[in-house]
Amino acid sequence: MAFFTWYVRLVGVGMALVVGVGCSAPPPAGTASVVPALSRAQALADLTRFQRLKEAADAGLYKYHTKAQLDSAFAAARARLSPHPTVLEVYRRLVEVTDYEGSLHNDTFLPDSLRRALHAQARFFPWPLKQVAGQVVVNTRHAPLPLGARVVSLNGVPARQLVQRLGKYYTTDGVNQTGKRVGFAANFPDYYRLEYGPQTAFRVRYVPLGTTDTLTQLLPAVPYARYTQAFAARHSRPVDEGFFDELPTPYGLQLRPAQGLAILTLHTFALGEEATPGHRRYARFLDSCFTLLQRSPAITQLLVDVRNNGGGDDNNDMHTFAYLAHAPFQEHQTATVRFQRVPYRAWLTVEKDTAERAAQTADLERILHREFTPSSASQLREVARANPRFELPLARFRGQLYLLISERVASAGSMFAAMVRGNTNATLIGEETMGGYYGHTGHHSLTYTLPATGIEVQFSCVDLAQQVPRRLSQPPGRGVLPDYAVTQSLPDFLANRDTQLQVALALMAHPRRPPHPAH
Repeated sequence: MAFFTWYVRLVGVGMALVVGVGCSAPPPAGTASVVPALSRAQALADLTRFQRLKEAADAGLYKYHTKAQLDSAFAAARARLSPHPTVLEVYRRLVEVTDYEGSLHNDTFLPDSLRRALHAQARFFPWPLKQVAGQVVVNTRHAPLPLGARVVSLNGVPARQLVQRLGKYYTTDGVNQTGKRVGFAANFPDYYRLEYGPQTAFRVRYVPLGTTDTLTQLLPAVPYARYTQAFAARHSRPVDEGFFDELPTPYGLQLRPAQGLAILTLHTFALGEEATPGHRRYARFLDSCFTLLQRSPAITQLLVDVRNNGGGDDNNDMHTFAYLAHAPFQEHQTATVRFQRVPYRAWLTVEKDTAERAAQTADLERILHREFTPSSASQLREVARANPRFELPLARFRGQLYLLISERVASAGSMFAAMVRGNTNATLIGEETMGGYYGHTGHHSLTYTLPATGIEVQFSCVDLAQQVPRRLSQPPGRGVLPDYAVTQSLPDFLANRDTQLQVALALMAHPRRPPHPAH
């Protein structure tokens, strides 16, 4: 199969931006002029194009909802258009449907020129916030607000409502909610500005640590670049840097023979496809690691940490799992595509000209027809050779396995976690992954530009059912669930302690098997 996308998604590089309706004052002078106005006919035309694209090519459109439910969502998007819509209003309608569908590989992008114009205006919340232990707290030592102060409300909107309303702007698989905290922590000012409108100032009601007093602070709005500087200097960066930035060392092994354990850290699978130098280096690393473990009889426990792993290139995830698996395996049960020829080619996003568009579609169709075969008049199903059987290496690990997971784990990262969860006796520690346990849409991304608005719509065209068993403890639509759910406490947030790693090491020192999940 083709590669996964390494899934780091920040609004600044194209996450969905939307504007709320009926929940903010008129925009300040000089703000509305940067947002293009449309006729209602233009807006409706792009909403109709959006539905046609999804129905023709989006692999996971009906993965979690019926056709009748999606038809209703599309109809509601059209019905809610105002008489004089803007590009941002259309954008919001598209984002709401996309979030409802439920695929972390689906995104909607504002035109770059509009995004830059919005970010240049001083209309954004200035300081980073983060959800910790169920509360929204201040995530900086440099603001007028104290570090760790609990936000009660912002311009009159309760913090709980902010969390609920802004979650839709960061897509996750199925009905997963933990992954939305990743988007909230990084992109809160964008989400707020476009849900509640541009602001000149922010009235924050908050409770400082160690008190029950509710105080109020007025903060002036800033351009988005000022916020990004503050986010780069956030308090929690030593612990969560890998959630948002590419770490200098993508993987590593730490031996602790005195404790009888090793820690294998896999920050990403974005290491290169098979036959590339990056993949070959990683394959050599894996072989040397597990050969070393095999020759170290004192090490009987292995902790694999994938908490920063947002995915990457196929088949780095499966090559890794082969060293942990109990029996030969395949990557997935089924893989299907909704079309035989790329539909609506005139709307495909290209940088140059029609020749580039033709080359792009020809290349994708050549790959698809190598990996798939027609299963009906309009659809494709994967051929056997595209889903090979992985044999187990001689140096595979046979001791007790532990896996650290988080809300950041997505795409190929969550597929690896699902294979470990479903097909080994590993103990999982941490938080529910952003990516689904039973399957996802991935591979072969398509990007279209809607002609009336310039909005880009991106989705994957392969629907995959992962090779994992059904479990009562793994409800449909959820990410990979841990055996031990561990979240960071407020004291650990303040001290930047790695709560999950501490719990994992404690369990490894005094093993207690959790109840085995029901099949």
